[in-house]
Amino acid sequence: PNFANSTPVTSVNGWIVIQQRIDGSQSFNQNWDTYKLGFGTYYKNFWLGLEKMHQLTTSADYRLRFEVLISGAWYSDEYDHFTINSEFEKYSLKVSGHSGDEKNNMDYHNGMKFSTPDQDNDQYPGFNCALLWSSGNWFNYCLYQNMNGVY
Repeated sequence: PNFANSTPVTSVNGWIVIQQRIDGSQSFNQNWDTYKLGFGTYYKNFWLGLEKMHQLTTSADYRLRFEVLISGAWYSDEYDHFTINSEFEKYSLKVSGHSGDEKNNMDYHNGMKFSTPDQDNDQYPGFNCALLWSSGNWFNYCLYQNMNGVY
């Protein structure tokens, strides 16, 4: 994929970083276009961008890894297969092959379209989970995880 004139692709131990939160200085309560293009500072708090994620994950087979620091302890989860579909498909998420420290939270969101406060694509009729939780995410009937919620 060609990412000319865009956020640098950051790699840590061979993993491409698609989202990072180290403090609450960057709001993740953003609109559709901002989540599509990406935002933040790549070495601090940032979101790579849904379109870049789509281009990456459809060009090769990728794995997804979550690393979370909670009360001084690190937890991680991995998925053997990870794809973000096109904007036409509302950047829907496909994950499979879970292993890790926590229960398979992303399975609940598997197949879901991405939602933002200004674009409600969740499964909850007449209710916008992204607006309620002040974040963009692959909401089903709201959430089991909210990696982009208020810090």
